[in-house]
Amino acid sequence: MIGERDTPTGTSLYIARPLRISNPACLTCHSSVEVAPKTLVDRYGPANGFGWNLNEVVGAQIVSVPMDVPLQRASRSFNVFMTAQVAVFVAVGVVLNLMIWLVIVRPVTRLSSLADRVSQGEMEAPEFDSGSKDEIGNLAASFNRMRTSVVQAMRMLDN
Repeated sequence: MIGERDTPTGTSLYIARPLRISNPACLTCHSSVEVAPKTLVDRYGPANGFGWNLNEVVGAQIVSVPMDVPLQRASRSFNVFMTAQVAVFVAVGVVLNLMIWLVIVRPVTRLSSLADRVSQGEMEAPEFDSGSKDEIGNLAASFNRMRTSVVQAMRMLDN
């Protein structure tokens, strides 16, 4: 049997198993007081532990654990698990934000700053070198072609 029981210290979980006489050798000592060894009778007395029969249940082994123990372990495991989950999500969020900033925000901000300088007439502004083959790299190449065209058009107007 497995279950819960109320005790003065709180709820306890228990498991109980029957103690069954399945070994005939046990009966040489425990069948009757007359056949039992004298040392056994002297130590435990003639009142208990005799009259057993084969396959008879003579007792129970009960193991009881306070409910607080498994609940504390479960709570501690849950807290460790949730802390680990939060840490993983925070780490992934930080890494993703850092990657977005490095791959997208920083190059677009630099390109925007350079476009602003060119739009204000600073034709000596350097070319934007992104060095990438992605969409930001394509935008930078297009901006550099446009900047070159604007510089050439301005030179043609000056002449």
